[in-house]
Amino acid sequence: MNIFVTGATGFIGLNIIKALIDAGKSVVTYARGSSNVRYLNHFPIKLVRGELTDLSAVISAMSSCDAVIHCAGNTSCNRRDYEDLTTANVTSTRNIVAAAQANGIKRIVYTSTTSTIGACPDGSKPGDEKTPLTGFRARSPYAATKMAAEQVLIEAQDIGLEPVILNPAEVLGSYDHNLQWGRIVLAIASNALPFIPPGGGSFCAATDVAEAHVSALERGNPGERYILAGHDTTFQDLFRIMGKVVGRTPVPQRRAPYPCLRLNARMTEFLSPITGKAPAVDSYRMKVFGKTYFFSSKRAAKVLGYRSRSLTEMVTQSFSWYRENGFI
Repeated sequence: MNIFVTGATGFIGLNIIKALIDAGKSVVTYARGSSNVRYLNHFPIKLVRGELTDLSAVISAMSSCDAVIHCAGNTSCNRRDYEDLTTANVTSTRNIVAAAQANGIKRIVYTSTTSTIGACPDGSKPGDEKTPLTGFRARSPYAATKMAAEQVLIEAQDIGLEPVILNPAEVLGSYDHNLQWGRIVLAIASNALPFIPPGGGSFCAATDVAEAHVSALERGNPGERYILAGHDTTFQDLFRIMGKVVGRTPVPQRRAPYPCLRLNARMTEFLSPITGKAPAVDSYRMKVFGKTYFFSSKRAAKVLGYRSRSLTEMVTQSFSWYRENGFI
């Protein structure tokens, strides 16, 4: 089985490539000319350079494939990036659908996010695939464009395609070279953690998320969403586990009232066009991290066989990868 993969140079994408190779699949990756392929080059794959906005190039690159995993996207939450988000998340998805149709490919597995799914902000009730997104999270340009991309895929069933949508929660693990949650692992390891948010979230291992993508190629039901969460935890407890793994206990941090930190992020973001400086954590995510959003993976466990390893295991994978690749 030959799989066409977008976003393969990113954190989740690299884990998907490894899972596909381990499962005996052949892989064609499609990446921009400017993409960093340092870690992708370790795998026996075919790399095609091109833009997802170039439909004819996408059709040509996909021509030898049997299925698609569409992982590429823009994760900015800044309203100034709305045009870029629309291009990366919506236009690219339309082109993936058009290219799959042109090549007679039915199965598309799409990497979305739990940012498109609602949940109680106090953690009292986990969100599931049918929980509507409301409140300030629904106004995020990232969430809006990812929801629009999901809708493009749902509508693709009308032309005979078989889309499956995966919604990972907060992901930890190897290959996080763009420093998503891995930046916290590194900050704790280097005694530079600026603060601990008061909220919490659902965390999953990149390895398990990748294996769920492989499973979804054959086991996912067309038109369905599958949340990939795992362990519900407060950030304080998660950071304590990180401290144990990296050998920093107790976890060091600067102490400041969280509302002040949120205000500082907003002001830094507002002034960034003038100063050229961006906050370490954008103001939208600062607001999210002040809440506690949990999600349920029951559907993914039942249909895809999804399981999540422990928080200690996923943090250990992340820390070990950084140490092996010279980040520490």
